[in-house]
Amino acid sequence: MGATARAPVVAAATGPKGGAGVVVAGTVGNAFGVTPTVTAVFGVFLVAIAAEFQWSRAQVSGALAVVSLANMVSSPIAGRIGDRWGARRTALGGSSLLGLLILSLTITPAHPAVFYLQFALIGIAGSLPSGMIYAKLIAEWFETRRGLWIGIAGGVGNGIGATFFPLLAGALLPVIGWRAAFGVIALVILIIGLPIQWLLLREAPPARASLRGSEEEAAAFEGLELRAALRTPTFWLLVTALPIGGGCLIGLFSMIVPVVTARGFPLDVATLVIAVFALVCTLWEPSVGFILDRSKQPRILAPLYWIGAGGVLLLLDAHSSALLGASAVMLAIGLGAESSALSFLLSRYFGRRALGAISGVAFGVMLGAGALTMVLLNAAFDAGLGYRGAVLCLIPVLIWNGAALLFLGPYPFNAVNDS
Repeated sequence: MGATARAPVVAAATGPKGGAGVVVAGTVGNAFGVTPTVTAVFGVFLVAIAAEFQWSRAQVSGALAVVSLANMVSSPIAGRIGDRWGARRTALGGSSLLGLLILSLTITPAHPAVFYLQFALIGIAGSLPSGMIYAKLIAEWFETRRGLWIGIAGGVGNGIGATFFPLLAGALLPVIGWRAAFGVIALVILIIGLPIQWLLLREAPPARASLRGSEEEAAAFEGLELRAALRTPTFWLLVTALPIGGGCLIGLFSMIVPVVTARGFPLDVATLVIAVFALVCTLWEPSVGFILDRSKQPRILAPLYWIGAGGVLLLLDAHSSALLGASAVMLAIGLGAESSALSFLLSRYFGRRALGAISGVAFGVMLGAGALTMVLLNAAFDAGLGYRGAVLCLIPVLIWNGAALLFLGPYPFNAVNDS
């Protein structure tokens, strides 16, 4: 089943002065995005914020839900902005805005409405310099090895950022407090991350032509508009599979520590599980991209999501730290085959003409599924049901995730030669 008839493909430039720099910039951009700099560090500051404001931890942690929801709602708009104004402008403007909004947390008052508004704005700004936008830009530069480069930028970038910023936050918190620590993170984004992206991010030649209105050159930017994509069964197969499955795994990833400790394991074992999960995911995403580059349709990925489903079951039934580690590896295999694979598949099934708008819808679904998963897991626990039943509900979702790929046909917008 394909989205449309195969279109002619004109390869984008991939020289060391263009495409290679874009991959580096995309990796840096992902490392300095909203997930590593805000979501990943929030837990480090949670107790300190609650103590200063004299709020409950639940009231403070509500800011994370606000970030996710704002990011979900704004992602489709961010995708359209990327199509209209170019991925480079979108990423640079978004990184600037994100850094300034994080800096504003240094003066936030102990007022819930203001606190949540600031995090809502952070979530909106974070949708601009997002993995979706960097994947769009890399797809515009690369025909061959597209999956590999998207996987490197997403997997390595997020892995480095999600490791570095929590460590930085933990080191700064006892010395300068949570407000100043957020200020340092903001300055790191503005002084280090933003200049690197400004130097290395470049629009691909067909994208530049499209932005200038040069129809002849921009003809290389083949693909469907969003409305046309929405009318295809392929779009709905993908959106009901990868984004929802990926969102569920992202939500579970954020809840690994309470899920594991609720089973009676100590905190150090739970943190080791999440570290293994994150490390394997970082290494696995480029591998998935490498596999996709050598395939003509995505059926080869189906077993990876079923392995992730097995990891969910093992997480609930493992009775040793070794088996918990094995479950983390299996879960990472499933999650590592989600977001980067989604960007790649959207570009291959619908082309690059409106990739930002199409990706925005798909990634909005993923973010929504992740937020809903966290809410449902916590709701089940607060109702006295524990985590097990709610976590088990993720297994059929992941099974469908893999099964849906079996119904997808060859890529209509494949490279001439992916070898």
